[in-house]
Amino acid sequence: MNKTNIIKLFEDKKKKSKEIIFIKNYTCKAIIGYHAFEKTKPQKLRFNVEILSKQKKVIDGNLNSVLNYEEIINKINFFLKKKYNFLESFANDFIYEIFKNKNVLNIKIKIEKLNIIKNTESVGIEFFKTKNDYEKL
Repeated sequence: MNKTNIIKLFEDKKKKSKEIIFIKNYTCKAIIGYHAFEKTKPQKLRFNVEILSKQKKVIDGNLNSVLNYEEIINKINFFLKKKYNFLESFANDFIYEIFKNKNVLNIKIKIEKLNIIKNTESVGIEFFKTKNDYEKL
């Protein structure tokens, strides 16, 4: 999917100014999985995240005036400490937390388990969620 398609996917006609922050190919190890062998040894994961948010006034030197990608990575690491059975459960909790930021409109997240299944580079999930998906819960 090229950048133009991603922007169209995230378009919100009501908001005029938008920004996308992204995290590309963040890798870490965590215990996550349903099978017994996945519960004992950390496995390598790869994350790709895109977050569309309302543009707000950026104040140079003020970290609170931007959507901080380091904070997003810290939230990934925080939730991974919970040792989930399913990537989907992790993703839902993570997305719900990100949507607590009132400026976030949409999230695309792809989580891959690397080298977990023979003859594959990765397996995993990819979610596209809007804030409306979570406000209705």
